[in-house]
Amino acid sequence: MRCLLIDDDIPTVEALLRIMNWNDYGIVETMTATNIQDAKRLFETARPDIMICDIEMPRGSGLDLIKWVREREYDGGFIFFTCHESFEFASTAISYKADAYLVKPIDKTKLDAALRKAVEALKQSRMLDEYSKLGLTWIKNKEWVERNFWRDILTEAISPRQDLIQSEICKRELTLSVEGQYVLFLVGVPRSQVEGMWDNSIFLYALSNLGSEVLFEQVNHDRVIPYQTESAFYNAMIMEGTYGADQLTDIGERLIELCKHYLKCTITCYIGKAVSISELSRTRAQLEQLDASNIIFRGKVHLQGTPFLYDRTDSYALDMDRFALLFVQKEKVQIVNGLKKELERLAEQNKLDPATLHSIREDFLQVVYSQLLRNHIQAHRLFADEAILRLAQQAESSVFDFMKWAQAITDKTIDSIREALKSEGVVDKAKRFIHENYKQELSREDVAAHVYLTADYLAKVFKAETGLAIKEYLNECRINAAKQLLLESKASVSEIALETGFDTLSYFSTVFKKMTGETPNAYRSKHKSNP
Repeated sequence: MRCLLIDDDIPTVEALLRIMNWNDYGIVETMTATNIQDAKRLFETARPDIMICDIEMPRGSGLDLIKWVREREYDGGFIFFTCHESFEFASTAISYKADAYLVKPIDKTKLDAALRKAVEALKQSRMLDEYSKLGLTWIKNKEWVERNFWRDILTEAISPRQDLIQSEICKRELTLSVEGQYVLFLVGVPRSQVEGMWDNSIFLYALSNLGSEVLFEQVNHDRVIPYQTESAFYNAMIMEGTYGADQLTDIGERLIELCKHYLKCTITCYIGKAVSISELSRTRAQLEQLDASNIIFRGKVHLQGTPFLYDRTDSYALDMDRFALLFVQKEKVQIVNGLKKELERLAEQNKLDPATLHSIREDFLQVVYSQLLRNHIQAHRLFADEAILRLAQQAESSVFDFMKWAQAITDKTIDSIREALKSEGVVDKAKRFIHENYKQELSREDVAAHVYLTADYLAKVFKAETGLAIKEYLNECRINAAKQLLLESKASVSEIALETGFDTLSYFSTVFKKMTGETPNAYRSKHKSNP
């Protein structure tokens, strides 16, 4: 299918192109326009299947466009978005059969639901047209109609109100009871297990058919609803409420083994409580949340309401000093293996809950950021590529995902530090050594020894490049640190003098006044009261 995006705000169009995975909706081509005139030209050149359009634009409104395309017998999907809610806009949009009316800023979840609804409605409309041409009625496609009913229930495309659900049941001529009890059987697989091994659509098809055979003893059952999120593939199956927990657990365990054998992946099964149709969408959200919090209990069957049994008796803290040293030594393998062993040990002891994994991630990032800061590397630029961002989003989904992210972060960090040091000149190395050791007693001989030069030669080169003697640069570094401590800490002036590498308070005061024109006490008093 083909989609046309129309908005005079170019960043909004670019964001839509970037954040949505268009292939998931069967959309293989996206076109863009920044005004109604360009949109009309594109429409006449290559008619789109779906149109997503801003309402308010300088050179013609989205309402003008939908009226224009409907006059040309356009039956495709049409989604509006706008900065302002307006009853008049909404009612006009509905009168021209718009599929959705969304308010900016665009919510990805709502746009996803609107797109899926528009695509399904378009498919249904076109299929009904085909049936009409063949002299068939849509009732003969009852299974397809019922499957779409259950999908609409799970995604809340049908509002979870019993009266509206009953209306849809009657409209679609389904033999279902709105008062009946149903059990949602949800199968989840992390994307990281599948990507690179399967095409997404083929995997979902295989997973749904295997689930359909095991639970309903037939392929392509109308109560099997496959779908995907940013982090996982899911298969939702709606069972009659007469099934018992033990029976469903046995079915789930069998399905887990079959998926390992045939699909080469580890699925996890979540069984909801028996509820009415109106509660199924909430149950789906709760089971997805259960899956998101499942770090170490995958490959099992879990009943809704049964908590994961984590051991939270002792808190855990990552040995940051150890990993900082490994980063300094650039030991990639030891860093990754060390993290892996820590996670495996915690998992074996049932101590690796989501909070612990999050704290390990934060501590590990702190080590990484400190290393990048020491080497004057900007983290936000280093980790800006899409692969790293995608791994970061999934890092806390499982141990496997965490290790993929940690490996990528470690490689990127150490490689960038090596590259920075490779291109670093003698004076840059000397300056970095001073910044790292200014708190210690430091002479120009110490600095020269670090860069393997004589003190006289380094002094000459340093002065030529910076305009400062080594001692002057050292004092400047110390005074800058002292100024920060004077404003941010409650330490006494004498304590700050010692903390920043000065032997005596009097020498510190002399150098401070020479460089700032004020005594330390005067500087603190003046700048704390007048930031």
